[in-house]
Amino acid sequence: MYGILTMILIVATISMAIADESILTQSFSNSESGKNGLITPRGHIEDFSWTKKVSSDGVIEIRGIGFSVVNDSKVAQSFEICTIIQGPLKKFTPSLDSPLACTNTDEIEAYEKSVNHSIGFSNGVKVSELVDISITIQELG
Repeated sequence: MYGILTMILIVATISMAIADESILTQSFSNSESGKNGLITPRGHIEDFSWTKKVSSDGVIEIRGIGFSVVNDSKVAQSFEICTIIQGPLKKFTPSLDSPLACTNTDEIEAYEKSVNHSIGFSNGVKVSELVDISITIQELG
């Protein structure tokens, strides 16, 4: 069986970037079973978007994310995608003492794309307070 491959995408944002739907993305990957230090991603996230809502006090909040998942493997497989948003003063959504916000895909055929996935947050993060978002994608075995 293949080892677990985790690719973490860190999306750095600023208020101005969110206002015009632009985001800066830096990605890297980490593998527990890479041979000779070689890392081969077997899935990735595309079509990232914010789910926004106006809060009761009239402020725009990030309430979740939407995305597509692409299987980069030669075999069909499913994935688990998790995310966490960092606000000011190292405040995280979901909080670090609660379960991660995650979703699983159905099996995705080799080299295919699965669309319309989302992860919601029970507590929104004000757009003006958004510091960072981390997303992980992991193969399910």
